[in-house]
Amino acid sequence: MNADQLAYDHIIISLQEKIKLFFSTFIFLMSIETKTSFARTTGSGSNREENIDDERSPDGENKPKPQFRDECFRKMDLMIEFTNLRNPNHCPNGVYVMPSADNFHTWYGVLFVHKGYYKNGVFKFKLEIPSDYPERPPAVKFIFNLINNNDGLFHPLVDPNTGSFSLSQQFKDWAPHKYYIFHVLHYIKKSFKKGVLDNLLEKHCPNKQAFTAYHNEPRKFAVLAKQCADLSISQTVLYDNNIEANPIQFSILPDEKLEELKEFIKPSTPERERPPYSSRRTYSASSTITPSSLT
Repeated sequence: MNADQLAYDHIIISLQEKIKLFFSTFIFLMSIETKTSFARTTGSGSNREENIDDERSPDGENKPKPQFRDECFRKMDLMIEFTNLRNPNHCPNGVYVMPSADNFHTWYGVLFVHKGYYKNGVFKFKLEIPSDYPERPPAVKFIFNLINNNDGLFHPLVDPNTGSFSLSQQFKDWAPHKYYIFHVLHYIKKSFKKGVLDNLLEKHCPNKQAFTAYHNEPRKFAVLAKQCADLSISQTVLYDNNIEANPIQFSILPDEKLEELKEFIKPSTPERERPPYSSRRTYSASSTITPSSLT
């Protein structure tokens, strides 16, 4: 058993009930909005005439109509985009995301790093998706504080005070239907690799200290990056589940339950013949996933 397996053997992400609750709530809200929109457009004849009068100003010009339909379609598009993370070209390996149970425009995620300066790191983050998405990109924020101080994740693209992750260099020309959330997820993962770190421009890096250290003091950068990775899997940080809206919660798995859980999530023989994205690219509503399955 390698170091990664030892590090993740006692980590479990339990999602089944929360996912069911989320989808039930979402479908219920969508049905209410649909009925409301339908009622506005299919009322009685007299009501329709009154509505027409109400929608016109005194000078006869039409007033702007409520954007129920646009909001509904935007939510459906976002729902489809989340579902499509099952596609092998969408959600990258080692990245898991789930919408908040309270707000579908807030997604929580976790990134498992297996190589490079941040090897063995488990970094939690949050996506805030604007209401007019995809007109504007989501905002990314890492949920991480070093022990005994308020410094955040030591990374050139991560603001040390707020945890905000800079997307400006990669998505300076953001445009609807050109970029999607899965592009952002891929960039988050790649930003921990040498290829992206080598080509970052200082003006796009909110953490100037990390940027300077990477280029001028690589040994210092390596030490601080490893410190962040080690602390990310410490019990104090990893099992800090104080954000109730976050559906991705970590807890210690007793040894006697580990093999039982592995058998429970093991795919049946026909499923093993399917493409690998069927179970390991994103969460499903009928499974429990352990990070040890990523190794």
